[in-house]
Order: sequence, then structure tokens, then C-alpha cells
Amino acid sequence: MTTGIKQAGRGNNYISPIVYLLLFITYCLHSSGCTYKKIEKIIIQPESPAVSVSSIIDLISERNNKIKNIRGIANINIISSNSTQRVKEAIVVNGDSHIRLESLNITGQPSLIMVSDSNAVTIYNINENRFYKGDASPEVLHKITGIYLSPLEIANLLTGRQSIENNRIEDMHLAKENSAYILRTQSSGSKSYNEIRFEPTNLSTTTIKSYDDTGKIVKFITFSDYRKAGEYLFPFKRQILLPPRGLSMTVEYTDLEINTEMEESIFNLTIPEDAEEMEMN
Repeated sequence: MTTGIKQAGRGNNYISPIVYLLLFITYCLHSSGCTYKKIEKIIIQPESPAVSVSSIIDLISERNNKIKNIRGIANINIISSNSTQRVKEAIVVNGDSHIRLESLNITGQPSLIMVSDSNAVTIYNINENRFYKGDASPEVLHKITGIYLSPLEIANLLTGRQSIENNRIEDMHLAKENSAYILRTQSSGSKSYNEIRFEPTNLSTTTIKSYDDTGKIVKFITFSDYRKAGEYLFPFKRQILLPPRGLSMTVEYTDLEINTEMEESIFNLTIPEDAEEMEMN
């Protein structure tokens, strides 16, 4: 039973037939130019679609047009130099500036209701049975709600829309920096400008910076936590900083519906007859 072992251990010059076979195969491969090479996996990067100023503008317009209205619940933090407000808001936005906000108490019932269009605002404080009806300027809204924005700015912030009007844009530049696209827009007759940063893979908006005519940042908005809401990719978190005012506001949605049917009456607010009108000094 040890015969095989003795045969394998023949003299030092003995070469196994298997070795001859391997040498022969190697010779054939070299002769035919087919020497073995390590196969390396080639990673083919998908081609990025052509990105230009016009394509970005078209994409923004398309996204703006897709979102007709939103309805949801969000946690809102407003921080100023001397106070911090944390509220849960029921939010309804329709079109460019029709807004209904309800500040909810711990039981989920509204304690303050605001409805607004682009020109006027009505605010009713249920706990105090007081109301305001009139100008919808940022100054007025800030005094009552702590939000220093116009109704249009609030609507854009809550929906993620970006206001870009081609006929007012004088200068546009698109650059790629740190794996992001940056669009710079400047309006006619003004030195102020905006910089909008886009994530490179799907061109979702990540930041919007607004500069005044001296080059100082007057508004800084970030969009994050992009998730699917129905068929839409939507930023569930956004933050706005207003450095000149020392204000910041964070909006984080916990529930959201996009493009649902809603009646116009939802933006009507009936004030009780015995409610006291607020004096705005």
C-alpha cells in the first residue's frame, strides 16, 4: 500500500508527467500571446446628464409646478436673541401664498390660527380671544408669530419652492464646487444676488444663500432629510437663518401630504363677535 509514495519519491531528477503538462500549456499560452492576466473589475460610472444654467432653471420651474399644495404637521423651532419658541403646527399651503397655520397645544387643539394670502393676514389667538386682520408684512407677522417673513416667503419655505423669474435675472453662473453645482443669480438693477447649491446626483436643492448689495448674507436656507412623499422627493427638514435679525427657524415635518384636494373655504377664518382686536403699534 506504500507503492505510490515510493514512486513519488524517486530520484531528484525525476519530473512528474503533470509538471510536463503544465509546462507545455504555459508554453502554448506564451506562444499564442494568451498569457493569463488578472481580471480586474471595471467600474463604469454613469454619465452625468448635461447640466447648464438653462437646464437648472427648467428643472426648478418643473419642480415648482409639480407641487400645487401641501398639508402636514411640523415641529417648528424659532430662536431669537432673547427667546426660543417650540411649537407644533398644522400646515396647509395652496399655490404661491395661501397659507393656514394652526399652532397646536399639548392636546392637539389649535391655540392660534393664521390664514393669509399675498396681501393680507388674519390671526386669531383662541386662548386670548384676540385677533388681528390687516397688512401681511414681515414686521407684522414677526410681532405676532415670531416669523419675520412675508406670506410668499413662508409658502416657499414650507413647500421648498424657489422663486426664479427669468425676465428679472440679469446674471447667472453655474459652477461645480466640492461635488455640488452652484447657481448664482442676480436681478436687474441690483447688486444683491442669490447662490443656490444643488446635490450633484439628482440636483436636489441643499442650500440657498441671499446676499445684499454689500456682499453680506441676509438669508441662509438649508434643505435636508429628503424622502419620498407619494411620488415626490421632498425635504422633510429645512432651516432658515436671518443674520441681520438674529433669527433662525427650523421646520421639521412629521406628517405630510402633497397635492391633495382641498376646499378654498379652509383659508377663511371666522372671528367671534366678542373677540378683541389687537393693536399693532
